[in-house]
Amino acid sequence: MFASRNILDNYNLVMSGLLLGALMMSANLYAAEISTLRQSVDYALEHNRSLAMDGSSLDQSRANQALAQSQFMPRLDLSTGVARTDAPGSFFGTKLNQQRISAADFTPAFLNNPGFINNYQTRLNINMPLYQGGAMWAGKEAADHQLEASELQHGYMQQQVLFQTIHAYTRARQAKAAIQAMQAAVNAAEKRYQDTLALEKRGVLISSDVMDARVHLLRSELKFKQANNVYAHSMEQLQHVLGMGADTALNVDGEPDLAIAASTLTQTLQKSLQMRPDLKALESSYQASQAAVVVSKGAFLPRVDLVAGQEWNASTPALKNRNSMIGATVSMNLFSGGADRAGLRASRAREMALEFKIDDLKQQIHNEVSQAWRMLDESKISDASEREALKQSEESLRIKSLRYQQGLAKTSDLLDAQLQVDTTRLSSIRAKYDVTIAKAALQLAAGTLNEEIIQ
Repeated sequence: MFASRNILDNYNLVMSGLLLGALMMSANLYAAEISTLRQSVDYALEHNRSLAMDGSSLDQSRANQALAQSQFMPRLDLSTGVARTDAPGSFFGTKLNQQRISAADFTPAFLNNPGFINNYQTRLNINMPLYQGGAMWAGKEAADHQLEASELQHGYMQQQVLFQTIHAYTRARQAKAAIQAMQAAVNAAEKRYQDTLALEKRGVLISSDVMDARVHLLRSELKFKQANNVYAHSMEQLQHVLGMGADTALNVDGEPDLAIAASTLTQTLQKSLQMRPDLKALESSYQASQAAVVVSKGAFLPRVDLVAGQEWNASTPALKNRNSMIGATVSMNLFSGGADRAGLRASRAREMALEFKIDDLKQQIHNEVSQAWRMLDESKISDASEREALKQSEESLRIKSLRYQQGLAKTSDLLDAQLQVDTTRLSSIRAKYDVTIAKAALQLAAGTLNEEIIQ
C-alpha cells in the first residue's frame, strides 16, 4: 500500500513535469512565430545581418572617440631591465646612481679600467601633453562629429532595413493572394472544361470547344504553378531580409497597412532636407573634415609636454636608490620630407570633396522624393482603376455566361472573358500592394520611415 502510494506520487510528479514542459514548448513556439508586418519589422531590426555589420562600424567610431579623448590624459609607463657594462663612463654613472661611490673609485687606474658592473633598473615615467598646436582639441572634435555621422548613418541603415522588410513582406503577401486567385481560376477553368465535355457528349458543342477549354485549363494550371514559385521565392527573400534562423516560423497572414500624414510635395521636399539621416551624417562628416584640417595644421606648431619620472638602480634585483625627475619639453618638427604639407593638402581636399557630396546628395534627395511622390500618386490611381476594371470584367463575364447558356455566345468568347477576369484580378492584387510599397518608399525618401506608421 505504501509502495503503491509512492509510485502514484512519482507518476503524478512526472506527468506534471511533462505537462509543464509541453506548455513551455508551445509558448516558445508561439513566441517564435512571425505572421504580421510589425512582427517582421521587429525581428529584422534585431537580426538583420547588414544592420549588425553596420553596428560594428558604429562601435568602431565610439572606440575612435574614446581614443581621441584619451589624448588629454597622462601616459604612465613602467619598465624594468638589467644591464652589464665595463665602459668607464657608464660604470661610474651606474655606480653613482646606485649610491655606492667611494673614494677608491676616483683613482686613475680604477677609473680607466673599472671592470664590469651590473645594474637592475626599474623606471616609472609620466608624460602629460600640454599643447599640440590645437591638434588634440581638433582631434576630439573630429572624432565627436564622426561618431555623430556614424550614428546618423546607422539610423538611415535602419530605415533602409525597415523599407526592405516592408517591401519583402508586402510582395510575399501579394504572392500569397495571387495563389488564392489562381486557385480560384483553376477551379473555374476545371468547371468550364467539365461543362464543355458534358455539352460535347450531348452534341451541343464540337471538339474544338473542348480543346479550347482544355488549353485554358492547362494555362491556368501553369499560372498557378508559377504563382506558387513566386511565393516561395518571395518568402526566401523575406527570410533573408529578416536574417531569420531555422527555429522561427514565418507566415504572411496579416495585411500590411501603412498610415502616413497628409502633406504637399513642397512640404515633403523641405522636410526631407531636415530629416534625411544620410544627409545629416554627411554634414557631420564635413564638420569632422574641417576639424581634421586643424589637426593637420598642428603639425607645423610646437608641442609642449610635461614629463616626470622616477627610477630605482641597484646591483641586485630590488627597488633601492630612488631618483626622481620632473620637467617640460618643447619640440617642433622642422622637416619631415613634405609629409606634413601633403597631409594638410589631403585634409583640405577631403573637406572640399564633402562639400560637393553634400550638394549632390541634396539634389539626389530632391529627385528621390519627387519620384516617390509621383509613384505613390500613380499607384493610387492604378489601384482605383484596377478595382473598377475587375468589377467591369466580372460583370462582362456574368453577361457572357448568360449569353452562353442561351446559345448566343461562343465558348471562346466565354473563355476569353474568364481569362480577362483572372488577369485583371492579379493586376488588381498587385496594384493594391503597390500602394503600400509606394507609401514606404516615399517615407524612406523623406527620411521619416519608422515603425510607428505600421498599422
